[in-house]
Amino acid sequence: SLIGNTPLLYLPHISSLINDYITSKGGDPDNKFTRNPVRIFVKMENMNPGGTGKDRAARSMILASERSGDLPPPLSRYCNHQLIRGNRGYGDDKMNTTNNNTDTVNGTRNGDGEISPSLDFSNVDPSIHQAILIALHATKTHGIVIEGTSGSTGISLASLASPRGHGVIVVLPDDQSTQKSAFLKKLGCGVVVVKNCSISNPGHYVNVAKRVWELIEVERHYDAYYQKHVLREYCGSNSTLIKTPPKLLKAAFMNQFDNLANVVSHYTTTGPEIHSQLDGKVNAFVMSAGTGGTLVGVGGYLKEKWWENCRRKCQHQSTPPKIVLVDPPGSSLFNKVKYGVAYAPQQSERSLRRHRYDTLAEGIGLDRVTANFGLGCDEITWKTYSNSKCASFGNRIALRSNS
Repeated sequence: SLIGNTPLLYLPHISSLINDYITSKGGDPDNKFTRNPVRIFVKMENMNPGGTGKDRAARSMILASERSGDLPPPLSRYCNHQLIRGNRGYGDDKMNTTNNNTDTVNGTRNGDGEISPSLDFSNVDPSIHQAILIALHATKTHGIVIEGTSGSTGISLASLASPRGHGVIVVLPDDQSTQKSAFLKKLGCGVVVVKNCSISNPGHYVNVAKRVWELIEVERHYDAYYQKHVLREYCGSNSTLIKTPPKLLKAAFMNQFDNLANVVSHYTTTGPEIHSQLDGKVNAFVMSAGTGGTLVGVGGYLKEKWWENCRRKCQHQSTPPKIVLVDPPGSSLFNKVKYGVAYAPQQSERSLRRHRYDTLAEGIGLDRVTANFGLGCDEITWKTYSNSKCASFGNRIALRSNS
């Protein structure tokens, strides 16, 4: 209930700089901006519980997964662990909530010294295996949320999924701040850090997250471990059942980039909030794009309301609001919006770079068109800014603020 309804803050110094720039360049011959100056507002999404607007998408994706059955129902605040762990009354004294060293990566020997082929994890990457074990011991619903993210979405998912009783596994690229991975671990997540690479590489963090989901949900690689070492339902003398345990685990790959619950969350919450806070008088919505969910969801709602008001003949703006993408140089999305092709010069075969660009901001400058972005890319205008331009403008704002 704390997610959303964030305030809209007026930025007087930035607004003044923009107006000064327009008039200094002779861009106001009719004194339009003098009579009606530009006013810049910022949506304070950092005031969501998780610190970003990703809380909205995380909530929407988790609820959608629970409704579809991809995740189990959430943990009731009134039920205890015995009820949620199973129907045979497992007490805490029968649960092994620590990782047995003889049953980790090579995992072919269980705690009783017996060989169990179904507990062989030798083909699973050690960091992935460890993250899965953390989630298995954390879940209270048999449900596990899995996501590949640059960090913010993972924090939001963990903040929301853990209280609902689900375990969480997050896969991060190694170019993100160490504070993100540390914070995720504090929230009880299993964290996997991989090398940053192209989405076409199987080692890309989104592809690794999908592979983790396949290990748990498709291949059922961890059912026996979950039964024997977490639930303690089948053990020792009943070894035949260990080899074919019940499929209690439910893992859901959030896939924020192509999960349309992402864009829907902003179409139904963020967009209406902005429209209401500005009394429908929105000339432009400007932001960068990670998944594209916020840009397309908010932009789609604002344009739809403009056309709706036009039909009702109560529209005071002569033109619909512009939806502006601001991304770093080298972003494929820039060329998709401008030319209709998701391509950047840095992607040419003769000059292909492992890291096509470097930017001060994390999580933007995507190298592909996601399902969320693809819904509205035809309605978006574009602009690219280098680090130096952003830093220069930031310095001008600081000087104006101190004067």
